[in-house]
Amino acid sequence: MTARFRGVFLTCQDSAKTAAFYRDLAGVPLEEEGNDEYTYFVLEVEGVQVALHDAHGFADYSFPPNSESNLTHLYFRIEDQEAFLADVESVGAPLIDVDEVVVTVQDPDGRKVMFGTA
Repeated sequence: MTARFRGVFLTCQDSAKTAAFYRDLAGVPLEEEGNDEYTYFVLEVEGVQVALHDAHGFADYSFPPNSESNLTHLYFRIEDQEAFLADVESVGAPLIDVDEVVVTVQDPDGRKVMFGTA
């Protein structure tokens, strides 16, 4: 199975403040997405995202923000989660978590890498 690079997610203590920083300083046109329950800031170019997520709301393992381990997430898009899980097992990658959309594995350096259908 082939995975396509999907994006880089940064988890933030205050995603609105961080989005303003990147908009104002670097001119990155991050837009607010989401709904009443959860919002995040994103720039998507040709299917690749840079997204800023609230660390507390993004995932249990990303709060509080920890610069040693969880501020950056690599995210790859997969078409079929079940087939991808078979690939994870065949290569012996450490499986960290699985939900309805995302499979999280650990790379050889201990980084959490996400593979999802969204």
